[in-house]
Amino acid sequence: MNDNTRIVKTAAENLSACDDADVTVFVGNENTGANDHPPIGRNPGLVPSRPGQSAGTPDNPDSTVIVDGGGVPGPLPRPREAVHFEPSTSREGAVTKTVIKGRFELDKLLGVGGMGAVYKALDRRKLEASDSDPYVAIKLLNEDFQKHPDAFISLQREARKSQTLAHPNIVTVYDFDREGDRVFMTMEYLEGSPLDKLLRERVGTGFDKERAESILRDVSRALIYAHSHRIVHSDFKPGNIFITAKKGAKVIDFGIARAVSEGGIAAKAGEKTVFDAGTLGALTPAYASLEMLNGGEPQPGDDVFALGCVAYELFSGRHPYGRIPADKALEKKLKPARIRGLSRRQWRALESALAFRRKDRPAAVEEFTQQFFGSNRWKWISGSLGVATIAAAVAGYTYLERENTAEQNRVRIELEQKHEVELLESRIADKREAIDRLVELSVLTPSWERDLRVEIDEYTGLNPADTDYIEAVIQRVSELFVSAATGQLTLGNLDETERMLERAADWNYSGDAAQQVETALNQERAELRQRLEAERIAAAREAERLRAQEALARKRQAELEKQQRIDAIVDDLEVALRCRFSMDIPVGVGTPLRQLAAIDQVKGIQIRPVIADELGTCLKHLAGRSPTRTSPLLADSRALLPAQQVLQNFDLDYCAHLQPGSGGRGDRYSCADPLVSGGEGPEMVVVNGEGGRPYAVSKYEVSTADFRKYCLANGDCSTSFVGAPELPIRNISLEQAQGYLAWLSGQTGREYRLPTEREWFAASSVDGRGEVADRNCFLTYGGISKGSELVAVKAGTGNPFGLLNTVGNVREWVWGADGRLIAAGGSRLDPMSRCLVTSKVFHSGAPDDVTGFRVVRNLSR
Repeated sequence: MNDNTRIVKTAAENLSACDDADVTVFVGNENTGANDHPPIGRNPGLVPSRPGQSAGTPDNPDSTVIVDGGGVPGPLPRPREAVHFEPSTSREGAVTKTVIKGRFELDKLLGVGGMGAVYKALDRRKLEASDSDPYVAIKLLNEDFQKHPDAFISLQREARKSQTLAHPNIVTVYDFDREGDRVFMTMEYLEGSPLDKLLRERVGTGFDKERAESILRDVSRALIYAHSHRIVHSDFKPGNIFITAKKGAKVIDFGIARAVSEGGIAAKAGEKTVFDAGTLGALTPAYASLEMLNGGEPQPGDDVFALGCVAYELFSGRHPYGRIPADKALEKKLKPARIRGLSRRQWRALESALAFRRKDRPAAVEEFTQQFFGSNRWKWISGSLGVATIAAAVAGYTYLERENTAEQNRVRIELEQKHEVELLESRIADKREAIDRLVELSVLTPSWERDLRVEIDEYTGLNPADTDYIEAVIQRVSELFVSAATGQLTLGNLDETERMLERAADWNYSGDAAQQVETALNQERAELRQRLEAERIAAAREAERLRAQEALARKRQAELEKQQRIDAIVDDLEVALRCRFSMDIPVGVGTPLRQLAAIDQVKGIQIRPVIADELGTCLKHLAGRSPTRTSPLLADSRALLPAQQVLQNFDLDYCAHLQPGSGGRGDRYSCADPLVSGGEGPEMVVVNGEGGRPYAVSKYEVSTADFRKYCLANGDCSTSFVGAPELPIRNISLEQAQGYLAWLSGQTGREYRLPTEREWFAASSVDGRGEVADRNCFLTYGGISKGSELVAVKAGTGNPFGLLNTVGNVREWVWGADGRLIAAGGSRLDPMSRCLVTSKVFHSGAPDDVTGFRVVRNLSR
């Protein structure tokens, strides 16, 4: 955040950033549904972040490598998706640290994803060994993911696969372990940014070609290496690519990657794998191939399609199909637009990688890279893998599959038996819950009684040994009927009382029910009424409490969503307010302001003065570099915020940025005020006046062309001063000159006037250093003739301050110290010896042929 946008963040300190990201979604299968995994966003359900502390990464919530913001560690937040556990703790001063296995000290939450939460952690063993980089990233399985039957195997397989992928362009996984109910793995901690975040900063442009090719090489190396180990990533996307500061691009999160094999069962030398991470059904629609969207088994060609999408974004800054999934894009017959910066060979290679059907795409990444980079360039990808290894990886995977078939079948049977036991236990628990629910319902209708008997019969069939529970249920039901009989008798409904007692007998109730009811009737009547009333009141209060709680939850959710939208808008404002001449104030600043006002009118009003102050500070800075380029920005700012006085009163002085005495360096050190009617006023330079106070003085004498603008505007052009436009104006009266100055002041908003004698002398003599030798005064010597006629105002040699013809040509009106009008500097008719900066005569202000003038004005600074 630069200085010009920090104030905005302070004014909206409760507005935190929020960005959209490519989120891995979970497609439904027999173990999990799409609704079991809520969308992942920035800081979901977390406590507000402290300054410098990151509560999650919007661009890749499941990322394991995040730049450390230097936040102060504290008690860990407990997000909805994060791992819930009772941590072991250590005390260091007033801060409680969570420590896992007595070694990994959790520092702060980095991100939350579908499988779990990722934390930055201090490895105490590395610290003891004086390791220069003692931090690691640690991923803990969350509670929701643990409910999946194969969740533990998933994280173990992710760790195992990642450990086998020891490659400089793949994030390094150190270990997989557990402590009690906590399951976790540790990996390297890197500094940098996710690729999707960098791409959002380059929307519509992408990276320069050299940088894009470098990233493409790195990630291609990673995928080729993974494929050589028979692992397909299956969720390759910008959010799973991390651009480090010093280690190039790294591919992360092989969490749903699968070893390629028949039926989704991996076969690897020395390992018999029975778990397939693909059963979790995780993929990102915008980068998934058509076959994966249709539930097909992953192949290296599916990673080729995702790599093609990423490559297209690297070079163009946009998704080839506008983020529309492949199946929908195929229906709409979409085609990616040609990227002009690529050669014909490169475009053909990229276009083939983006083919919707697997048969039309390169079968392997190395085939694509060979086509893209050329036959002599693809070898860099192979590295130490060797041609034979690559060919074997692409050709097929059948050898190890046949070797492990028997073992896979045995383990599959064991899993099925395990699942059958778990299913029976689940059905028993569900049936018991249904019985308890019916008993608690206690409606005592015939249909209720039939349903209860059916549930009891089914429970007995599932769990015949549990006779105690069934007997307790029968006893409870009998008591319910007796209690109902008591109630009916209290109401005087004798027939209904008898029916209730018969039902109690059918449920094996023992004892003289009628006598018990009769005996207890009078004693229970008052107590029964009180109990029923108390229960009614309690139920009504509980219902009211639940309604209030639900309303509060809805309100908080709405406020959270609103705050997230506001956070995103404030982030857009901060980017738009970066002080530069290319600022887009009407759209870049105006659009977020209107969006904020639509969401929260109060905040939209409150932030406007802050934005105005930011723009005012920025405009002042830019005006010091170029007032001309600053002018349209000021106009846009005033139009956007017409009620903000700091902008309406902003004084953009077109000369204030010039250093006094710099006019002699060239045209870029001069200035001119714009005229309301069009064009510009006299060209001016800046010099120092009395007390070091600078002022602007016209570089040239006022010309006939300059003066004609004024007289044409007033419709009163006299013929007495008709002359060549480039010559200095003369034959006008002081009154006419004053009229020109008043008109010029009105056109520019600046107060123009005649110079004082001291101002004129300081500018003409360059603070006493004398006049320029090349001046148009009368001289006839040795064939040299001067002063015979006037010269153009821009002719001659300028003095070191940049002023021309201050001496000679025409005399110039100035105001003396006593307020009298003086004609200073001599004219073309004065001999060269007396034509000096000190030459001056009192003047009446009447028109003559040898007197003109130049103008001055004060600066706003």
